[in-house]
Amino acid sequence: MMILSSSKAVRIKVAWLLCATALAKALFVGPPTTTTMSRFHFHETSQHLVGVSASTSAITDHISVSNKLNNYPEIPIDLRNCMSPEEWEQRCALAVSYRIAYLHNWHENIFNHITLKVGGSDEEPDGPHFLLNDFGLGFDEMTACNLLKVNLDGMLVGSSLPANRRTLNTGKGRVFKPGYVLHSAIHAARDDVHAIWHGHDIDTTAVTQTKFGILPLSQEATYALSKGVSYHPFEGSANDLTEQPRLVKNLGPTNQILLLEDHGPIVACPTIEEAFAGMYFVTRACKFQIKALSAAGGNLSNIHMPSDKTIDEMFRRMAKFDEPPSQGEVKADTETLVKSDKKTEEEVHDTPGLMFAYARRSAEKVFGSDSIYC
Repeated sequence: MMILSSSKAVRIKVAWLLCATALAKALFVGPPTTTTMSRFHFHETSQHLVGVSASTSAITDHISVSNKLNNYPEIPIDLRNCMSPEEWEQRCALAVSYRIAYLHNWHENIFNHITLKVGGSDEEPDGPHFLLNDFGLGFDEMTACNLLKVNLDGMLVGSSLPANRRTLNTGKGRVFKPGYVLHSAIHAARDDVHAIWHGHDIDTTAVTQTKFGILPLSQEATYALSKGVSYHPFEGSANDLTEQPRLVKNLGPTNQILLLEDHGPIVACPTIEEAFAGMYFVTRACKFQIKALSAAGGNLSNIHMPSDKTIDEMFRRMAKFDEPPSQGEVKADTETLVKSDKKTEEEVHDTPGLMFAYARRSAEKVFGSDSIYC
């Protein structure tokens, strides 16, 4: 069944119900209680799952801005007639993203893609443009100048880089159609999305092969689910343009994570830092889930499954999980409110930016900055 619900809390609770039902049937441990099942009902005609229980309020996304957490070398002299300083910075950020993905094992030989919309390219006659990897190169071989710039039709744009800058494939470059089909569909449909991160992480792909999807079993799962998770049925290799409207519809207008069933995760965010954080948490959540279910022998009764009340509390806390300490909080022991000091913008943690900065520094240590930003 195709799941298109946009409600984050509803999707979690539906996933819980589906997991309980599927495992109960498989293990003959009895179905969920009548009380649990009555909280949800199927709309078979629309193929939606709709929850009738109270849902948590939408969680405000962290919109990362340029705060100098991640600095890159200035654009080289020989490239200043080829691209803008902004595009060079984006190329650096994307190149190191591929190296980060390699270190996290979010890659599969020469396949998978991370893309970044080129700033200002919406105004181009054939815009917008986005950057992606040259097919045939591994994630550990990606450099700022080995990235390709394409339009929404997958055609190369502005391939005027000096020949010596393209170190592995000295030709114009190769565009892998499945990557273009997936990424161009989302770049075209979602103006809020500038970065798209896709991979075939083994545990996350395994979860996409189950009927229950991501379960609320960890803080990492709560983070991922709070960003909005959608599911898209497997249709075969993603090289058919006719699949694009269905993919975009299933992602929805606001969700940031799309689990391609029997395929793998897509994270679509306003910034590359947020896309990294989303991929980090969704893959970590799936690793925990796979290990927990394996350790429990697939028996859900041996899993600490949170109640609906706990799930609501998990989401309430996730909305502010990374805020700095405040003097305007109610003390648990006295239930009294002390004087509040308003947080300034500088005091709000940019968690995706901080996470990406650490991952970037790690990649630079392993590979060397000169081998990435070139």
